Amino acid sequence: MHLIDVTNSYSTLVQSQLNTTAATFVKVYSLGNTSVVFTESSDAIGIVLENHDRRIRVEEIEFVIKRLVPTDRSYQLTVDSGRRVIEIHVDK
Repeated sequence: MHLIDVTNSYSTLVQSQLNTTAATFVKVYSLGNTSVVFTESSDAIGIVLENHDRRIRVEEIEFVIKRLVPTDRSYQLTVDSGRRVIEIHVDK
């Protein structure tokens, strides 16, 4: 699995996040059919995984956590009922 930085393809989303939220940093990645939006603010990190075609696999969640969540931090996982949208919240 590879996280591919596709932030430049989502400039409208990035600008919207920066203008309407407390986010100071936004990055968008592709993980195959799964989109990963990484946002960072002064007090938290938010990571959203989204896949419109199928359920997000446990391996994908573990991979993103390993790559994007700092090792010294705990996180909260929120999963929708269809497991097509998953949020990972990390307090700083």
